[in-house]
Amino acid sequence: MARRSWYRVEQFAHAVRAGLRPLDDSERDEVQAVLPETAWPLFWRMPLNDRRHSLGVLRTLRAAGHDEPALMQAALLHDCAKGQAGVRLWHRVAVVLVKAFRPGLLGRWTGVQPSEDSWQYPLWAHVNHPAVGAGLAAAAGCDPLAIALIRHHHDHPPVDAGGDSEENRLGVILHAADEVN
Repeated sequence: MARRSWYRVEQFAHAVRAGLRPLDDSERDEVQAVLPETAWPLFWRMPLNDRRHSLGVLRTLRAAGHDEPALMQAALLHDCAKGQAGVRLWHRVAVVLVKAFRPGLLGRWTGVQPSEDSWQYPLWAHVNHPAVGAGLAAAAGCDPLAIALIRHHHDHPPVDAGGDSEENRLGVILHAADEVN
């Protein structure tokens, strides 16, 4: 419990720092070289800390020798639904705290999709961002494998843990890169 709590404190501090430095032109070019033009708005609508996080995931994957186009797209867009729904840092903190101390309450708040003007909507979107993000990526014309990776990026173990499919292999890799960023 203490290790996970410290991880969350570090994650919070990293998110705050990441939100202070805009992406420069070379970083913009790096993103746009990976995504189809129709998906650029999904990336640019994410809060700055999420863009930095996603770029970190992409760079972690590249540093490990990965260059699969679908994996690179998923790295950049796996959290895109959070930006679309107005999920802010305080929503994330609230979800983590409620999950830790009142998990049943989180289920009541996020079990059924509320209207977009509800105070519960960003919490629902945070919890359900993999499925929502996959839908957004599909509508933006992303690679079908990238869409599947986005949909399942929080599955641990992967959906078909015993399978040796490309989706499972890349899903494990994406999950690991997401966790260290």
